Amino acid sequence: MVLDSTLREGEQTPGVNFSPEDRLRIGIALDEVGVDFIEAGHPAVSGEILEGIRLLASHGLNANILAHSRALRSDIDLVLKAEAEWIGIFMCLSQRCLERRFRTDLSGALTRVEDAILYAKDHGLKIRFTPEDTTRTEWKNLTAALNLARELKVDRVSIADTTGAAHPLEFYDLVKRVVEFGIPVNVHCHNDLGLALANAIMGIEAGATLVDATVNGIGERAGIVDLSHLLAALYYHYGVKKYRLEKLYSLSRLVSEITGLQVQVNYPIVGQNAFTHKAGLHVSAVVRDPSFYEFLPAETFGRERTIYVDRFAGRETIRFHLSRFGIHDEEIIEELLRRVKASRRPFTPEMLAEEARRMMT
Repeated sequence: MVLDSTLREGEQTPGVNFSPEDRLRIGIALDEVGVDFIEAGHPAVSGEILEGIRLLASHGLNANILAHSRALRSDIDLVLKAEAEWIGIFMCLSQRCLERRFRTDLSGALTRVEDAILYAKDHGLKIRFTPEDTTRTEWKNLTAALNLARELKVDRVSIADTTGAAHPLEFYDLVKRVVEFGIPVNVHCHNDLGLALANAIMGIEAGATLVDATVNGIGERAGIVDLSHLLAALYYHYGVKKYRLEKLYSLSRLVSEITGLQVQVNYPIVGQNAFTHKAGLHVSAVVRDPSFYEFLPAETFGRERTIYVDRFAGRETIRFHLSRFGIHDEEIIEELLRRVKASRRPFTPEMLAEEARRMMT
């Protein structure tokens, strides 16, 4: 399963703030893709975020709506006011955090976590508990937290690689050990070292049943797992076909429009060049069968294949574009290829067709 956190983690991106209407537009688009959970925000941050979560929760989406919360009754009250059905309670339990951030010991922290979980359960919320910075938390502390979570019958626990630097093999081992506690496991993988998707996949291999992601990979610092990358990997490597991949490109563009953050041109799946072919040898193969240079067809993701034209072009590139304008003259193709090869500038299909028509008159 997949949890999209664009509306919570993604809003922690510098410069990003969603209005209630933005939150609803993105939430509806996520629901159309078919994500299982939407993490809709942290209502304690502002009244407008609370309003947006409530608007989304009242819209009758298929996805489970989850709101973020510290291990505080005051935060939980705001989640209840926002009318989310799931709550994500988090608290860092590493010795460093306990001593320097919270100025307490493990026993005191677990008492606070227990009170929060019981309070949320008493008010009918389903609970995901996250020991923040899980990958750097001492196993003794983590074991105590997981035993408590199991005793209190939380619905899910989440393993967070908060600094995004865990080694994939070590992350696999950690997830596998946590899975043995018998509580359904989420993974939340940051991308500070570019390992987010690799760690998410290793988490799946180790038994995690839900992965957090965001549209365009946005989030705190370098962000987290990109939703389109994750769903493509689930489809291609695991045969998971319940998500509507053809909606991913329009979803990416919607989030870019709202946030003002554009993805880099060579970004996988949703980047401008993801399904653009340039080298003549590549193009000659792709026009016969796209699978030579596309692991899945562009159309799978709601994209169109693009054949770029500059001096790297071959005859098939010129032939491909001219044929779309009904021009099949081989002498013209040869002459245009010569002109393209002699130039440093790119040519659009329309420019090729115009040149070809001039040569025909």
